[in-house]
Amino acid sequence: MTLDQLSNLVKDPKLFGILIVRPFGLLLQWLYSIVQNYGIAVILFALLVKLVCIPLTIKSKKSMLAMSAMNAELQQLQKKYANNRVKLNEEMQKLYEKHGVSPMSGCLPNLIPLPIMMGLYYAVQQPLQYIVGLSRETVIALAQMIGLDQFAGANYTVQIKIAEKLNAFVDGSGHFSDAVTNCLQSGETIFPLDFHFFGLNLADTPSISHPSIIWIIPILSGLTAFLSSYIMQKMQGTQNSAAAGQMKMLNFMMPLMSLYFAFILPGAIGIYWIFNNVFTCVQEIILTKTLRGKQEAKQAAEAARIEAEKQAKREAHKAAQKQQSQNAKNKKGDK
Repeated sequence: MTLDQLSNLVKDPKLFGILIVRPFGLLLQWLYSIVQNYGIAVILFALLVKLVCIPLTIKSKKSMLAMSAMNAELQQLQKKYANNRVKLNEEMQKLYEKHGVSPMSGCLPNLIPLPIMMGLYYAVQQPLQYIVGLSRETVIALAQMIGLDQFAGANYTVQIKIAEKLNAFVDGSGHFSDAVTNCLQSGETIFPLDFHFFGLNLADTPSISHPSIIWIIPILSGLTAFLSSYIMQKMQGTQNSAAAGQMKMLNFMMPLMSLYFAFILPGAIGIYWIFNNVFTCVQEIILTKTLRGKQEAKQAAEAARIEAEKQAKREAHKAAQKQQSQNAKNKKGDK
């Protein structure tokens, strides 16, 4: 690899890198400093993301349960206005407003993992800049110190390769040699990065053409994605035919997408995706049971209130009839 090739690969962070990727890198750095295990740091990262997104997920889940609860009314509208699409859309919008439901709010939490995964991808791909926090100039200087010939064919994984090869310059006390620290600019610090997790190098990208133990990551990614979609479908309950068809398509597409991405991205991204799916399953079961219980209790209370009002009206009507009958008797007696 030439210096020009290296310079083209190691670029200055742009707005996305500064606002999204670097904060993710700092979070990974903090987690790694606590657990001293790259894989566990990625798993904790996935858990923290889930916890931060809980308020939005709860709002979305409430909307989805409300949509499910008014499914019978939607089906009636679809039958009534089957030949008038404009009127159907108007009546459906009125129904949504009546129940305080936004049909799009349930989709947002499903979109959030994508930009997060993209940000995490760049943090994993360029760990020296986004996790360790080194400048572009320092990364290039470190590569030159190691020897550019060591990175032939490294392309986008060059920073991962540099970080791995730097571990050879760590002494018994865990500190880097002067050859490494002399490459740092003022105010910069560096620490060793060990990408291994239960015998897997999470810096490696699984290869479809070369079977190996790291294939376990994309396989588990696909399986957990299917499990996540399946549980979401079961927890959602009764759906109209269109929604059920969309869910079946997701059950098919999401595992395939997870399998594909886990084969073309570093293993750390696959680990994130696996545990994101696992946490989604747990979250889906807990939130659905909790919120559905509250929803059913609210519906029962509302039904009881309506029945009480009807009963009160019946009692008032009976009392009025009784009073009218008594008044009629009194008038007859006066005569």
